[in-house]
Amino acid sequence: MSTALLIACQPSPPTSEPMTAENSEAFNTPLLIRADSITMTPDHILSIKPTRYQPSLGLEGDIEPIRQVNLMAAQALTVEQVLVNKNQRVEKGAPLFTVRRRAAPTKPIDSAAQPTNEEASVNSTEAEGNNNAAIKPEPSAASNTQASPNDIAINSTNALKTNADVTVDNEISNVTNSDDNVGLDNNQSSTSPEQSNNLLTVRASFSGRIEKLYVKKGQQVAPRQPLLTLSDGTELHFIASLPIEAKSQISVGQTVNFTADGLIDKFTGQVSKLTVTDLPKQLLVYVNVVDNEVSRNQIKPGMKVTGRVDYGQIEVGTIVPKRALHNVDLTVLHRPPYKPLRPLSANVWIIKQNQRLTRQPVEVIEYDPLTKQYLIAGITNDSLICLANLPIESEGKKAVVS
Repeated sequence: MSTALLIACQPSPPTSEPMTAENSEAFNTPLLIRADSITMTPDHILSIKPTRYQPSLGLEGDIEPIRQVNLMAAQALTVEQVLVNKNQRVEKGAPLFTVRRRAAPTKPIDSAAQPTNEEASVNSTEAEGNNNAAIKPEPSAASNTQASPNDIAINSTNALKTNADVTVDNEISNVTNSDDNVGLDNNQSSTSPEQSNNLLTVRASFSGRIEKLYVKKGQQVAPRQPLLTLSDGTELHFIASLPIEAKSQISVGQTVNFTADGLIDKFTGQVSKLTVTDLPKQLLVYVNVVDNEVSRNQIKPGMKVTGRVDYGQIEVGTIVPKRALHNVDLTVLHRPPYKPLRPLSANVWIIKQNQRLTRQPVEVIEYDPLTKQYLIAGITNDSLICLANLPIESEGKKAVVS
């Protein structure tokens, strides 16, 4: 003890670095940094304060209709009639517009290289099993236009994986749309070709609202040009992306509590589907909005929402002040909900039982605006926390408290 007191009373050597912290006079006391030790005051030491918390993942996305279809031209067309207006509500089977196929220039084609109707319609999209067919056509080399990930084409014999876009073709016969499949509906025609005059009448495959209308009477339409967007705003969802590592922590059916920009109320959703993407490798989480009195009149397509889904068992973390955390930007935590979408990586200096300093990586879980304290995970109860912002060379040195 006498040796420690003598050291503390000596003038600071050239290598010492005085550290200060908000609202703490103890941090005006210089740290004595030596070759194998660092002398500090008891106010630089914080005991572990364990607290229990529920692990959760943050989800962020934009509200959009679950059922939505974007009609696009598969070939050159002339719009003969437009039977609806933008923002108009239509019922399933209602006629939307009529188009006439424009004759393409005839060119000699080798019959061996000529694609079948099935290949030309599919454009490299894989068919999925359904009540009518389970066909997986090979990619066609005859298609000069590469479909985007959200594009699909339909013919009268296949039910194809759907995302957002459907191609209007002279082969279209019966089309329905849902969140999972564009399939065949033997009871309802989406298009009715009139062979006598080469006309196509395009009909609504489900009840909804005309979200966008790109064409007018007499317009000449080129291949791949958008025609119309139909959506059903009564059923909504949002899609969030997570690191692929989160796949084991989330499952279909889990409850998601979320908020929307500009709204005070909290809303409820449910995980409806999980999809893994390749480029980049990530997990897409589909969250259906629970239809109730709170959400029905407030949640609209286009809103940005932020939610959380709980997972796993209750875990134990530690409460620390801001000065204990290093190498991290905490700004995102200083506004509701005071939790990051993903835990923030930070570093904390700890003193192990052998009194040696270690720079410990931790995760910042949450911020408490009342106490201005942070919840972190990654520290065991057999350690002490050093609140000083030490240089990196302090790793392994002995902590001397005086």
